[in-house]
Formats: sequence, C-alpha cells, structure tokens
Amino acid sequence: MQYDVLIIGGGVGGGSAALNLAARGFKVAIVEERDWGGTTINRGSTPKRALLASAETHFRMTQLVKNVAPLSWSEMASHSAKVTLAANQRYGNNLVNSGITTIEGHATFVNSKTISVHGQEYQAKKIILATGARPRRLEFPGSHYMEHSASFLKSSNLPDNITIVGAGIIAFALASIATEAGKKVTIIQHNQKALRIFDQDLVQVLIKRLEDAGVIFKFDNTIQNITELSTGFYKVTTDQDCFETKAVYCVAGRIPNTEDLNLSAIGIKTGPQGIKVDENLRTSNPKIFALGDCCDVPVPKLSNYAIYQGKYLGNNLQKSVQFPIKYPTPALTVFSIPKLGQVGISTQQATNKPELEVKTMDIKNWQTYARNGDDLAQLKIIFNKGSQQIVGAEVLSQDADQLVDYLSLLIQQHVSANDLQQQLFAYPSQASDLYGIWQSK
Repeated sequence: MQYDVLIIGGGVGGGSAALNLAARGFKVAIVEERDWGGTTINRGSTPKRALLASAETHFRMTQLVKNVAPLSWSEMASHSAKVTLAANQRYGNNLVNSGITTIEGHATFVNSKTISVHGQEYQAKKIILATGARPRRLEFPGSHYMEHSASFLKSSNLPDNITIVGAGIIAFALASIATEAGKKVTIIQHNQKALRIFDQDLVQVLIKRLEDAGVIFKFDNTIQNITELSTGFYKVTTDQDCFETKAVYCVAGRIPNTEDLNLSAIGIKTGPQGIKVDENLRTSNPKIFALGDCCDVPVPKLSNYAIYQGKYLGNNLQKSVQFPIKYPTPALTVFSIPKLGQVGISTQQATNKPELEVKTMDIKNWQTYARNGDDLAQLKIIFNKGSQQIVGAEVLSQDADQLVDYLSLLIQQHVSANDLQQQLFAYPSQASDLYGIWQSK
C-alpha cells in the first residue's frame, strides 16, 4: 500500500503530525503497536491529571475548612479510568474521522520507503518516527520488584506504604497524589538534586510542604537491593539506610524507543538520547524524520514539545523549501501540590546575565491566592532591565500552571507594562493580577 506519509507511533506527537498532514490533503497512515494516544493519554498526563483533580480538591478543602473526609482511592481510580478510556477512544476516532489509515502492530523497516507490520508491507514517500520512550530500568539485585509510573496511575488499590525512586517531575506529582489519598510515601534520590532545572529556593519550599504532609525524602541514597518479605512488604536496602515498603515505583528517567525498528539497515544514526536529527527534524536518511521522545533534540522531552514538533512537520513537509524548527517560549509545570511552574528564562539562566533582574514576590496575599488559602504562593519574575519586559518566571502556587500560561503569552508577544495597562481583564481574576507584577516591582 502506498501513502504520502507514514508515521510510526500513535502518541500525541505522531497524531499531531498525522492530523495536520491529513488536513492539508496528504494520504497518511499511522502505526501503533500498543494503544492510541501513547504514553501521554494512556499512562501519563491524562490519568495523572484525573487523579490530581481529586487530590487537588481535597488539598484545597483542607486549606479552607476542618474535618475534611478522607479520599477514596477506588473512587479516584474509577474516575481516572473513565477519563483515560474516553480520551483514548476520542483520540483514535479523531484519526479515523480525519481519513487517516490506522494500522495496529509493530513496524520494522524493509528499506528507506517501506515498512512491514505483521508481514504486510506499506510504502510512503516520507516516513516520520514518533516511537516515544519507555521507563529506564535500574539494575541491582531485586530490581525486578520495582514497578513504574503506569502501574501507579492504573492501580485500582494503591498500597498504603509506597516508595518512589527518583526526584523529578513525575515523582513529585505521584507523591502529591498519594499523600492526599492518605498514603505513606518515601522518595529516594541518588544525589541531592530534586527538580534540578527549577528554581531551587522554590523547590525547597515544595519539599518542606511535602515533608509536612508526611513524605520522607532520602537524598544521597542509592538502592543496593530489594528483597521480598513473607509479610507482603519489600525490604529496600540503600548504601545509607534500610526500610520496608509495600511497593516501589521507579521514575528515574526514560530512554528512547529506537531498537527493533531495523534503523541501521536504512542508515539512520542514533545515540543515547535518541535518533539524530537536524534543525528540520530530518534524520541521517533524507526521507525520514523523527519527533518527540525518540529523537535527540535540545528541548525537554514533554508532550507539548512533541505536539509542537508534529505541527511543525505537518506544516513543513508540504513546502518545497524547508524552514528550521523554531521553538516558542518554553513553559512547563510540575503537577505537584502546590504546582511548580517555569516559563522563559529561568532564574538559574539569569544568574550570569547582568542585563537581567530577578524580582521575588510573595503573592500569597493577592486575592487569587488568599481566597484559596494558598499561603505558599511565590513568584520570581525575570525582567530585562532596559525594556522592563518580562523574559522569564518561576512560580509556586496551587494555580502555577495558569499563571505560567498567562506569562508565556506576555513574553512571547513582548508585552510591556504600558501594553498591559491597555487590556481589560475580568475582576477579580488571575488575569487581573497581572497588573500587580509591574506595580510590585
């Protein structure tokens, strides 16, 4: 079968490319070997945010009133499963309804324009690799007892005592969900670094908040072994400590899915960070492109970047002259409780730039945060001293994701204080708080 473009990987990045290409009249086929929507929809952001809906509501209630009823994990899990299933089905239907051919199974290359799935060959003028990534496996005695974040997010009965290996974005989200559900959580990190790309002052405030909620952090601890006990617990031994837990979830990074595709046969170069691509997301084979977690690019391996890359290829492949991908203002959020957000230039990046100024603001008394009892709310704004335009920000609050998105628009559009004063926002709302950023300077 012949297509204009074949996409290997039915996650949000591959789907983004497929939908954009189909809308432009391309004959498109997409291959997925596991579940439509990939990690993001089935084992990542979608179930995580569904669980967080309950956890965040519970936390907000505890900030405002006494004697809040405990959460029911089974009810949380049931809600999450319904949301995830609906998203999966909606995603697959969108592909089919857009005239895209969906193929289920594992794809391998036959040659530069041909792939094979279950013995059936498919050809295309161009091919996009969007095969994603999988959890990194740590190797030590008993490492096979460790589960991954997908097991946590799909659990219908989460154990009361859990351990999380790793101190990154996923770890803080899982710990926040679990503690609001009354679970005991231990986080193990092999060094002292937690959420290392974020402002470390705000990270420490978040860690203290979670410690107050009962989370135990064990930094500078490397697991030596895990043994199963007759009591149903696991004994975790590190180079510094020994303790018991009912489950261990490893979230210590992810590795790109590049094996078992027969890439070497078609001259595609790969490395530890994934498939090598140029500024047009083109691999070392000129007819084959790559996007998302499977490719080696200097941006975070997050869903929003994969979707953006998919849109870029969907638009760029139709053009006779290829334009390099240009990424907009970076924005990301840790969906912890409270959330930690970052947009534009970080405080770490601003440290050695004399033309920039970092202003720390205690915003807990702003109406948006005061009414929610958000007494940890803090904002660090990075200004250009000359233009007084905002070029970056770091936020800790229950609504950090929303504020980061507002600030992203201000930064991307180079909005000045005077420009902002010409805008009328509903009052009192989080958008109307933006006026205070310059007034508080």
